[in-house]
Amino acid sequence: MKNSATILGGAILVLASCTPSPKERTPVVKISNPSTIERTEVVTYNLPDGVTGNEVKLGDEVVPAEFIDLDKDGVSDQVNLLVNLAASSSKELVIETVESPKATKKLTQAEISIKQGGEWTDEEYVGGEFVNLDFLRVPDQHTDHTYFIRYEGPGWESDKMGYRFYLDWRNGMDVFGKTKTEPVLQGVGQDGFDSYHELGDWGLDLLKVGKTLGLGSIGQFRNDTLFRFKETDSVTCAIAKNGLLESEIVTNYYGWKDGGQATDLTSSISIQAGSALTTHKLEFSTPLEGFCTGLVENEGEDYLDEVVGDYRVFATYGDFSLNNDKMGLAIIVENSSIQDVVSGAGSHVVLFNPKKEVTYYFMAVWEKGINPISSMAEFKLLLMKEATKLNQPLKIEVQ
Repeated sequence: MKNSATILGGAILVLASCTPSPKERTPVVKISNPSTIERTEVVTYNLPDGVTGNEVKLGDEVVPAEFIDLDKDGVSDQVNLLVNLAASSSKELVIETVESPKATKKLTQAEISIKQGGEWTDEEYVGGEFVNLDFLRVPDQHTDHTYFIRYEGPGWESDKMGYRFYLDWRNGMDVFGKTKTEPVLQGVGQDGFDSYHELGDWGLDLLKVGKTLGLGSIGQFRNDTLFRFKETDSVTCAIAKNGLLESEIVTNYYGWKDGGQATDLTSSISIQAGSALTTHKLEFSTPLEGFCTGLVENEGEDYLDEVVGDYRVFATYGDFSLNNDKMGLAIIVENSSIQDVVSGAGSHVVLFNPKKEVTYYFMAVWEKGINPISSMAEFKLLLMKEATKLNQPLKIEVQ
């Protein structure tokens, strides 16, 4: 998420002893919450050269942390930590080396799983077993309902909510409602291709996307018609991160052609622990007119369109989940990125200004989920908090 605080350089006291003295434990890094709301979110700290450790404290509390070796040289370059800060408060941070560090639970996941050991027929992939991959070049013969990719595309989740998108011409974003905080996607679709449409002990597929924009899907909108990524030269999909506190999927669409325009597009989808919000970053080789995202329109929904600081929040809420109960959908977009907002293709359509880079955010809630929301009023309060986080990122100061 954009609101994750990141800091370069600086110095931080790192201890080799299991029982450091109070003087040795004096923190030298401060994390501050400039907003008037309580915050629980992931912070990223880039470790200065020579700094090592295996446990992180914020104030007197050991917090969930994940040390990351970016260049694979055996030394951690970065640490992600899940922090909680009261409104308008700050806490000091220290990294320690201890004999038995507190374990951090895995709270996010990203995966893509395909069939191997079978064979292609004219219309589908037959036989074989599902195997998870870190990278896939999508076969030219793959399309919708070929039974090649488990739940038809990559999935990602936090402890709050799960999502997927169709890795074919539809390219629609969908929602997996979760009833458990731990990762569940590894079991989805293993016991039957469409089994996730029925409520299981983990949750279920909540959203009917169809020919709409679903939740934050991408495409081009021209002459009241939505165009998807149906024509491309090739598509690749990679699990860039599958971490304890943050996961990311990077998809490259080469030679996407629609309406006489062509571009290469890189899509980076990420999610962090403690939030249902997905960050979607897009990079174009050539900016596109009519590029859009949006939300499916449902009969009887409550609709929200509100400006919050530098961002504009769009949301719907109502009895439109596939489980016949209440759910909410939302996208959050920077005001400066929006060209127009229109209705069409069964969707609330947000048209972007043609740019080489676009970032927006989307999320879903479900009344029977991890963070149950039972009205649009409650959903709006949650969305105002998410928008506040984006407008007022956490601050990290090295003293």
